[in-house]
Amino acid sequence: MNKPCLLAFVDDLFFQSRIQGIAGGKRMDFYFATQGEQLSQLAKTLAPSMIIIDLSGLDSEWLFKHISEIRNTRPHLPIIAFIAHVQEAVRERAEKYGCNYIFTKSELLKKLPDRIEKILRGGL
Repeated sequence: MNKPCLLAFVDDLFFQSRIQGIAGGKRMDFYFATQGEQLSQLAKTLAPSMIIIDLSGLDSEWLFKHISEIRNTRPHLPIIAFIAHVQEAVRERAEKYGCNYIFTKSELLKKLPDRIEKILRGGL
């Protein structure tokens, strides 16, 4: 049986480490994408169970193109995004482009284990 796979685009090393630890605790394979094109390609080839995308950076606008591509090819794939507290415009765009869950950085690490568990059990 294949292990579930989590694909992430996260620049922050602290969040990379914490997300990888959470995924490992759920017995998931874990992959990082380092560029938007790579994120789109890995979403097609790895068939991940979910994607986590860091939209908290100052220049996250280009990621919306890739989120849209992923959403078009895998419409039911759960996409989790996280943002800084002050990024309400980014939150609205993330919702518009198809992110299922949008957390602030402070919420992410608290809520991610339960969200992953629900997704793995078949609930979105």
